[in-house]
Amino acid sequence: MFKTQKEIMNRIDNSNFGAFTTYDFLDLASYKTISKALELLEDDGYLKKARRGIYYKPRFNTTLGIECMPDLNDVAMAIARQYNWEIIPSGNHALNLIGVSTQVPSKIIYISSGPYREYEVGSNKIIFKHSTTREIASLRKNNLIAIQAIKELGKENINEDEIKLINRFLDDDDKKEILKGIRTTSWIYEILRRTACIL
Repeated sequence: MFKTQKEIMNRIDNSNFGAFTTYDFLDLASYKTISKALELLEDDGYLKKARRGIYYKPRFNTTLGIECMPDLNDVAMAIARQYNWEIIPSGNHALNLIGVSTQVPSKIIYISSGPYREYEVGSNKIIFKHSTTREIASLRKNNLIAIQAIKELGKENINEDEIKLINRFLDDDDKKEILKGIRTTSWIYEILRRTACIL
């Protein structure tokens, strides 16, 4: 078991993932062995449990003097990997990532290739809403997030400051993809095209 624990620890230390499930380590050993190893790492204090089946490496904020909970987005990504779902931030979460909203929501929403699901993480909630393939098509991720943000703002409510924020969120490759033409609602594409044309 020690060997498996050490392999899990090495992977976590060398990964940029912020949360993990048993399925992230199944190439190392059997499901039962990995589950037991994760439990032992939790008992030793190396890992903590965000919710049933989802672990994270605890971090301590010395400035605030508190232990940091895992980022909800990291937990959502771990769940998506576990079930092999494609997910895209939606609603206020998309606005927060782009910078339109500065408030970190306690409830984050994703559109997903999987079924509708809700997960409690401490006092927060992660919601996955099933969506059509079109909404999570093979576009660049930032463009998919921008589409969700524009939908959340609404055709009549989006302003020039918000368009500029979306422009700054997108990189040159994102903008090239937009200008080549992408499949989405016509009014959303028109706003995306405007963001891509800002110098």
